[in-house]
Amino acid sequence: MENILKQRIELAYLPTPIHYYPRLSEQLGFELFVKRDDLTESTASGNKIRKMEYVLYEALQQGADTLVTCGGIQSNHCRAVAWTAAKMGLHCVLLLRGEQPEHPEGNLFFDYLLGAEARFYTVAQFKSISTLADKVCAELRAQGRKPFWIPMGASTATGSLGYVRMIKEIKEAGSPFDHIYCALGSGGTFAGILLGAQYYEWRAVTRGIAVCDDIAYFMAETDRIRREFREQYDLHLDLTGAAQSMDDRFVGRGYALNTEQEWRQLLFLARAEGLILDPVYTLKAFLGLIAHSRQGLVKKDQKVLFVHSGGHLGLLAKHAEVESILNQKE
Repeated sequence: MENILKQRIELAYLPTPIHYYPRLSEQLGFELFVKRDDLTESTASGNKIRKMEYVLYEALQQGADTLVTCGGIQSNHCRAVAWTAAKMGLHCVLLLRGEQPEHPEGNLFFDYLLGAEARFYTVAQFKSISTLADKVCAELRAQGRKPFWIPMGASTATGSLGYVRMIKEIKEAGSPFDHIYCALGSGGTFAGILLGAQYYEWRAVTRGIAVCDDIAYFMAETDRIRREFREQYDLHLDLTGAAQSMDDRFVGRGYALNTEQEWRQLLFLARAEGLILDPVYTLKAFLGLIAHSRQGLVKKDQKVLFVHSGGHLGLLAKHAEVESILNQKE
């Protein structure tokens, strides 16, 4: 494992800090610690840059000069890939789900700043993303480029190594925790945490809160990553009990959609102790954590480590949704 974890290109500022939140801990009834992976980098902040360290190593080993990936218009992953390409002097092509906006905001604005080429597809077209990716990569090869395809969220065994390494960081820091919580968006972060916990014999209970899809979908994705770990690295991930570690009850209105109550929770956390979450991933994961505490799954005074996977730039594209609440007097 140690030799495998060295197969990376350093991009992130690691290890990220673990912050304790005393006022929120008192209000919530458990000891709240946050792994600040929103601080991995400035422009490329978030969990995706951990994954990109390993994906980039693989791409360069194959002689790639162009990174190609996909996601929603406000994809944090696409921003991280665009930043990685710019930093390394590579070309970047983004296949984005949705209609091209007249005025780019948030992550898309940064994609353009970083020089990425964005191509837009309808939801129906995007359902055939593998076919689209093959077509785009063939087109690039015909132009003399050497494209490297990165699946959604870099949620492959290679990308997930970034979160095996995070568990190594936490274990070496020596602070014991009873639980670790993360958002489930494409499954790679969760799979890496599971494998890291098993390999380094880290005993915290792992919980993944889905922000889209359901447990069956994420079990299938995690099993795919398990097979990739075995086939590519001869690493063995035990998924016994993994389904019980997932919770799909907090998707709410759907992916990247929020209710007024969710926005109020985001404002509460921000104003209570400066903990600003993103509305797509970490907010819904945190609401799952709060619910688990009320249900007794997290006991009073237990130590919980919450993985803040970033996503702040996506907030900038959602200001219209929250403005009316911001203007209300408390």
